[in-house]
This record gives sequence, C-alpha cells and structure tokens, in this order.
Amino acid sequence: MALSTSINGVFADLEKIANTVSAAANAAPGIPRRAEFLFLKQELSRFIQLHSDLIIGAGIAYAPGSLPEAPHWLEWWRAQPKGEPKFVTHDLNPDSLNYYDYTTREWFKLPSSTGRPVAVGPYVDLGGINVSIITLCVPAPTAQGTHVLGCDLPLVKLEKVFLRALQIREPAVVLLGPNGRVIASNNARIATGTLLPPEDIEQAEASLDITAGQPSRLPWKLISLGQ
Repeated sequence: MALSTSINGVFADLEKIANTVSAAANAAPGIPRRAEFLFLKQELSRFIQLHSDLIIGAGIAYAPGSLPEAPHWLEWWRAQPKGEPKFVTHDLNPDSLNYYDYTTREWFKLPSSTGRPVAVGPYVDLGGINVSIITLCVPAPTAQGTHVLGCDLPLVKLEKVFLRALQIREPAVVLLGPNGRVIASNNARIATGTLLPPEDIEQAEASLDITAGQPSRLPWKLISLGQ
C-alpha cells in the first residue's frame, strides 16, 4: 500500500545516512571522536525536511562507551514550523532525576541487538513531545559498537497518509501495531494510539501483513472489521 511505500522510502534514506556513519567511524584513525560525525547535523536536517510529510524529528544514539568524550551521547533534531530543525537537549547524567537512559529503550535495543531496521511503537514520547509516535530505527555498526539512527513519525501524520491512500469509509479498516495499539483507522470510534478492543479483533474479517517480505522491519497488520 501507499503508506508502506512512503515509510520504506524513509527507511531507505535513513539507512543511507547510517552507512555514512559506519564508513566515517571505520575510516577514522584510532577511536573516532564526535568531530568525525559533525556532518550529521546537515545530513539529518536535510532528511527531516525531505520527509516532513511524515516525520517530525531524527537523530543518532551512539553505542555506550564508543566516544572518548562521553560514556553516552545522543543527538536529536526536531522540525520547526520555519527554518532549520532544532537540536533537542536530553539529560544524559545518570545521577540526575531527569536522566534519559536511551540504552534501555526499545527503539535503541532492538536494532543494536539484531542488526536490523525496525519500526517501534506506537508509544507516547513522554521524554519529548508527549504525543503518540512511531520510531523508525536502523543500526550503524562500527568497530566501537552499533550506533542507532532513528526518526519519529507522529500518529496524526501517519493517519493522514493512511486515509488518503485508503479512500473508503466502510468497512472499518485498522492499521495495527505489534503491541496491539491502533496506528490508524478510518473509523472515528477507533482512536489512534489506543488498544484495539478484543471484540473488534474477534470480528475481523481479513488481516494482511503490509510488508510481508520484511515483517521485522514494519510489523504492522491491516485489519478489516467488516460492515
């Protein structure tokens, strides 16, 4: 469907940046420092603007202990109504009450442990913008560890693309994430970000993996609930 085509395009461009990160790390003499990755600000800014119809931010989480300057480091940029994306500050001090330990987050753990790209969520981004999002994330393997690049897709933007591609009001159709939460639907009763009720799942008339060839990358199902 059109939505999976659009998202696979986002994955493809994010993977290109990840390949550049791996190449820069492996080409650096000795252990690469943050200066080796200064190009990322421009690359990710261009990436965010290119895919502004779907994403609101993107960044990189470095493998723990991979940089000499800091044991943990996260760089993230968020789209702005006008101008260049803005750098988002995260508290990376383990002794702080607001410590953001990205190494425990599913969007970091899955691609770094499996070596594969994946869509994580939907979930509420409590550490950032307090909205329901999907995070697309890809690994960037290096000799120092696997860094993870990611981008945030708010459900409100995904739903617009979904409805534009679907172009029907009946029957009720739901795009469902692996955690049982609704990514998008064409029915006002079934709100995005909520758990799909068991009674709706029981009356499903059809179910389709939207990317059967790469289910681990985009583990979503398209479900028709009938008339």
